Amino acid sequence: MTARNFQARSRQLTMLTLAAALAGAFAGATVAFAAEPVPTGDAKVLYQKERANCETGNTQQDKATCLKEAGAALDEKKKGKLDNSGSPVANATDRCNVLPAKDKADCLARIMGPQGPNQKVTTSGSVEGGGVIKETTTTTPGAVIVIQPPPTPAPEPSPAAPATKP
Repeated sequence: MTARNFQARSRQLTMLTLAAALAGAFAGATVAFAAEPVPTGDAKVLYQKERANCETGNTQQDKATCLKEAGAALDEKKKGKLDNSGSPVANATDRCNVLPAKDKADCLARIMGPQGPNQKVTTSGSVEGGGVIKETTTTTPGAVIVIQPPPTPAPEPSPAAPATKP
């Protein structure tokens, strides 16, 4: 091998090493950008983000369930059936609107707080403990019921005693 061939070969290796280093840097940058919130509605991009979270354990599900849910969400998004654009309050209010009128007020009170002085909402539990329970108590005045005792019958006159002769 001549000196000239050695220099040409050395330049090729340097260029390949540089290309590999740049490719690695771009791959690392892609992963860094994937960790950021994705403002686009592109289903594939959102799926890749969810899948990356599953792979790194950044969810509260086991890996198999997480990947299954991410795939199902992708399918629903492609069909146009998955829409996460609404607010949680709007979603909860929509759920209350389908209830009968007598239950709707209590449902709304659990979401937005008491709607009147006759309502009281208490909250207990925690997410970590398995759930938050909200209880609504609504006090409604009832009709006044007056119970009257039955009238006592008037004493009947006693039968007259037979007259006796002396």
